[in-house]
Amino acid sequence: MTSFNEKTAFITGGASGIGLGMAKAFLNAGANVAIGDINEEQLLIAEKELKTISENVISLKIDTTDTSTLRSASTKIGDSFGHLHYLCNNAGIPGGSKILETPEERWRLVHEVNFMGPLNGINLFLPQMLEHGEPGHIVNTSSFSGIHGHGNQSAYGSSKFALVGMSEFLRNDLKDTNVSVSVLCPHVVDTNIISKLKARVSGDVLEMINQMAVDPSIVGDQVLNAIIEKEFYIFCDGIHTREMLKARCDAMLSAMDRQFPEEKND
Repeated sequence: MTSFNEKTAFITGGASGIGLGMAKAFLNAGANVAIGDINEEQLLIAEKELKTISENVISLKIDTTDTSTLRSASTKIGDSFGHLHYLCNNAGIPGGSKILETPEERWRLVHEVNFMGPLNGINLFLPQMLEHGEPGHIVNTSSFSGIHGHGNQSAYGSSKFALVGMSEFLRNDLKDTNVSVSVLCPHVVDTNIISKLKARVSGDVLEMINQMAVDPSIVGDQVLNAIIEKEFYIFCDGIHTREMLKARCDAMLSAMDRQFPEEKND
């Protein structure tokens, strides 16, 4: 069985929300944790909270679109804890409404953070993880919006679709190595972003959000369980999300059947 004791995890976007939930889960499991975030003030708050669980935590100001900050983080993680075993590419930003209503600069920024940010982390840390040879795992935080194209999320949703695709190809690349990979596809997690969303939606939508919302600490536990069980896709609720996933898969299979009907056996 996978043991997290004295292993090391690095979580980008780790000062709040899902990232903080993952940090708590790793610490509770006995791991060393480095959290990285662009928000220095929130980093200090998060580090103080995490140190009530364990002293084996450091906080690092990073910008995942700036590889120099990731290289600096890599050095500090190595100096503090040694080898890195778990890379959680979690940092991301929202953005985009309808395609024609989303400015080009927003498209570029969202994709730079949500897609290139994880790629920067992989390019820097994966070679180190392969070289030291100890069991490792990469978790890329996408979204259910990267599985099912619902609503008008243009830049955000397409960046998350791209991250799911990259994770699938990374899984192929890492076959028969010491490093495995998962893609986290949360639908509604009870974070500050969702709190702001609740304030501006209709009563029916609010009720659905409240039914679906998962606490970030639960998501953290789900991530660790996925690492243990070597699950690739990580979903966070099995009610509305299941219904939407089934509808998407059914629509694709129905299109295939219409265009290339299966021959029926006599």
